[in-house]
Amino acid sequence: MLTACGGGAADGGSGARAEGSGDGKKTADVKSASLAQSGSLTVAYCHEIPNGNSDPVYGLTLRSYSAKNGAVVGERSVVLPSDVEPETVCEEGSFRSLATFAFNKDMSLIAGITDAGETARAGAYDLTTGKEVSPPDPDAFTERATNKGVAFHPTTGLLWYDESDHESDDEGFGSRDARAGYSTEKHLNVSQAAAVVTQDAATTSTALAANAWPQAVTPSGDVAADLSDTPAYGPMLALYRVTSDGGSSGGYKLTDLTTKGLDGRETCAPTFWRDATTLVCGMQQITLASDYSRVVKNEDLVPANDRDNRTPVPSPDGKSFAFLSSGEGEKLTLYRGDLSSIGAQPVKVADLEPPLDGSDDHLATLVRWN
Repeated sequence: MLTACGGGAADGGSGARAEGSGDGKKTADVKSASLAQSGSLTVAYCHEIPNGNSDPVYGLTLRSYSAKNGAVVGERSVVLPSDVEPETVCEEGSFRSLATFAFNKDMSLIAGITDAGETARAGAYDLTTGKEVSPPDPDAFTERATNKGVAFHPTTGLLWYDESDHESDDEGFGSRDARAGYSTEKHLNVSQAAAVVTQDAATTSTALAANAWPQAVTPSGDVAADLSDTPAYGPMLALYRVTSDGGSSGGYKLTDLTTKGLDGRETCAPTFWRDATTLVCGMQQITLASDYSRVVKNEDLVPANDRDNRTPVPSPDGKSFAFLSSGEGEKLTLYRGDLSSIGAQPVKVADLEPPLDGSDDHLATLVRWN
């Protein structure tokens, strides 16, 4: 009210002012501005809303912060329909590294799985209204595969979903233009998928994400890093060769690579590859031999500390990274670092305040550096 009457400054809820911070945006503009503005860092805040049933309703707020000064440059708040869950954004687990695949390129849609019908179905939901875009005909008599995962392709923008539970030998993937709807839907059986999913890194990554499999893929798309659960030692970092496969693995095959020196990194979740042999895994940078037979060098991205540092995300040019971190008092802070100065002190972008939505328990995820 003070801001509207000219008697105060708008606090964008980030610890950095949305108005008067040099970005020229007022609070009202932030609510309608694009979340995918170039140079912004988007954070998702998800919370559960009790609805009297066993399954909660999810409330979601997305804020985009300027990577330069921490100002809030875009914001959306939405309540998703009941029986809809965007797992990679609203559930704890290692697959939160797939959160970027939950959103389309302009960050106007979020992908989720709905259990409203007889089968779990992939859908896309508008981040302004919360409603599903182009849902199927509710009066149609159709049989659909159960989808365990869903992802937006980062290049084509198509919505991908696995069809591995379909009662057929032709298990594979489905994809469609989310806004245009089911009339654009295409299906890839395993033979067709074999020629498609390994054609480039973006498609391989999308296929793995649609299978709810969090793996970081090299720029060439032929090697993947995974945090595998081993019976003897628990979660361990492992590397795989990715090749096409016409069998029952969704069109791709993962073959173990024996790499010396990966022992002891069981808490290191692979995040992204800088190049063919340089893997960012958790808050470490691991350099591998050209044949992936051994670890050449291991470096910490930031100085030794006792903070809780979350999974980093790369900048679009691959030269920097950003991450969420909390220290004593558990205040969440957004930082950025320079990949040309490994181990240097990171730069603070903004202290983050959770949205005022009535919940005191939010799951915060850094989704993307736009």
